[in-house]
Amino acid sequence: MGITVFFFASWLVCVAFAVMPKKLSLVENTFVYLIILIVSINFSWIIIEEFKLITLTKNGVDYTAYILNRSVIIPMLIIMQLNLIQKSNSGAKSAIIVISTVAIMLGLSFLSTQFNITTNKKWNFGYDGIYFLTLHLIGYYVFKMFRKIAYHEVNNT
Repeated sequence: MGITVFFFASWLVCVAFAVMPKKLSLVENTFVYLIILIVSINFSWIIIEEFKLITLTKNGVDYTAYILNRSVIIPMLIIMQLNLIQKSNSGAKSAIIVISTVAIMLGLSFLSTQFNITTNKKWNFGYDGIYFLTLHLIGYYVFKMFRKIAYHEVNNT
């Protein structure tokens, strides 16, 4: 059941991203996606394999659901959130966008534990919330840094 839910969620997120109006360029979206993907993969490796704070399922189909969540859904949600924040004109809208994105990610994390894809040993949803907020901040600052470097290079040549 977990693969069905996470496959549908990844499909839904990708389609929503494809049809939404984007404020970031293709290069900016790709760069931030790849950086978030690198951070997400490395962080999950450290938490799961090195510290053993979370246990993954041994079932291959459920493991695929975990990979979809880690490698597709989370980075795409952050990219969508960045595009929506760039479109919004107030801090309150931006805060609501970030809070709702973190809530979606926490919901998917909850579903992951309910479907026995992951089992939290010395980990809880509070840590997940901090991790997701940190990913949002990393994505935002990577985007700002990339845009600053790109426009600085264009202006000097």
